[in-house]
Amino acid sequence: MNNILSIYKPNEIAKYIRLSLSDDNINESESIINQRKIINEFIEKNGNEYTKTKEFIDDGISGTNFNRPGWINLLNNIENNNIKVVITKNLSRLGRSNYECSYYLDYYFKEKNIRYIAIQEGIDTKIEENSNNDYAALNNFINEKYSKDLSKNIRKVYKIKQKSGEYMGSIPLYGYIKDKNDKHKLIVDPYAANIVKKIFNLYLKYNSQNKIKEILYKEKVLIPEVYKKTKRGLKVKDIYNWNIRTIKNILTNEMYIGNMVQNVHSKKSFREKKLIKNNKEDWIIINNTHEAIIDKNTFNKVNRLLDINYKSSKKDTYLLSGLLYCKDCLSKLGINKLNKGKYTYLYTICNNYKKNNLCKSHSNNYIVLEKTILDNILNKISNYIDKLDYLNIYNSIEKKDNIKILEELNINLKEIDIKLEKIYLDRLDDIISLNTYKELKKELLYKKEYINNNIKDLSKDKEIDINKIKDDYKIYFNNNIRNFIVKIIDKIYIDNLHNVSIYYKVNIF
Repeated sequence: MNNILSIYKPNEIAKYIRLSLSDDNINESESIINQRKIINEFIEKNGNEYTKTKEFIDDGISGTNFNRPGWINLLNNIENNNIKVVITKNLSRLGRSNYECSYYLDYYFKEKNIRYIAIQEGIDTKIEENSNNDYAALNNFINEKYSKDLSKNIRKVYKIKQKSGEYMGSIPLYGYIKDKNDKHKLIVDPYAANIVKKIFNLYLKYNSQNKIKEILYKEKVLIPEVYKKTKRGLKVKDIYNWNIRTIKNILTNEMYIGNMVQNVHSKKSFREKKLIKNNKEDWIIINNTHEAIIDKNTFNKVNRLLDINYKSSKKDTYLLSGLLYCKDCLSKLGINKLNKGKYTYLYTICNNYKKNNLCKSHSNNYIVLEKTILDNILNKISNYIDKLDYLNIYNSIEKKDNIKILEELNINLKEIDIKLEKIYLDRLDDIISLNTYKELKKELLYKKEYINNNIKDLSKDKEIDINKIKDDYKIYFNNNIRNFIVKIIDKIYIDNLHNVSIYYKVNIF
């Protein structure tokens, strides 16, 4: 029996066990249970009690970096002089990074006077004449090469499957769940899909992501991370506080129109966990792979509005921001500001000319241009307003509102009748005094009369001031002209001769 460990106290011996997801999928022999069994047998065979030794585990964590909870805990124990021996099943359990493994073997363990043992390779840093120690650097290189090759192969397989339209993510996009019969297919999650539809409809209505956030919070709609029970969701304090970025991602994600969008993010190297966003041309997009939640027409409308609003969300916001285009090269016209002394000039310029000098400047006085276009739009709006059938519109709205109010008032009347009956019975049973009964009855009858009068007023035909309603419409349009413009106008084209062409989204003009 070899007694190399008998000189140490059991609590001075550390068992380090690590399992990555890729190891677990490929080789059952690398399991936590198997590693523990081999190390325990080694400790017992070499003169110590494994039951009293310390154990540090990293389960499901890659060996390509050393930012692991179990490993960090082990290092803290070493720094506090609590550990003198570190044992792993093999060198790859220590890690698969050539540089860092070499650092710990050649420098750190020696500096801290730590005896490191890798059982399968026969490495023991305490025994200098041990020839197996000389091959540690080669083993580290091979272990890193294995991880690198494995990572490449996995990425190749993933891309092949992604290009065939198979879903390769872990947690599906909000609005979808994995098909129980095929984890690479997505099916609609009815509840979340309704929330997604609501978000799109709210944006078309209010043209504001902040407004959507407010409504979702008010209606206590769980944020996606909490609803899907992700690790991040379990730590969230305000479970109804939607992030604007989350709303924007939903509004811009083609997955909701039935297209599979993958390879959006990638890692710089197999060692890193941090994801970076790929260029859009590197995304893998396969059309019509699953059931759409949002129709393409609605999706395109929303994203056109988002694009316009993004351009107008800068410090200087103008009425026509994001709507102006060069008719000659079809690129966008920017709105620039020029300060000359006390005066500020606004002018348009073709972005293709400004960046690449590949077109003409298309310079226009923006203030004059805006007035010309605005007059054209307002003239059409005024003509449209004049043609509106105000009486029918007003009566339709008024009738719907009145029906709702009348229903509520009739419910209130029934509640009062019930209360009148109750206080009458209380009086008969001598629960309340005669004076109390009279006072309560008087108050309830007054409320009943007030409600009946309101019902009569709502049932009467009212005189309608058409001119006032028309003025209200015009005031609304003038006060909300920016929101109105982006909803009715698709693009405004301007050529180099200053000719303006306005393309409307609607055919009422």
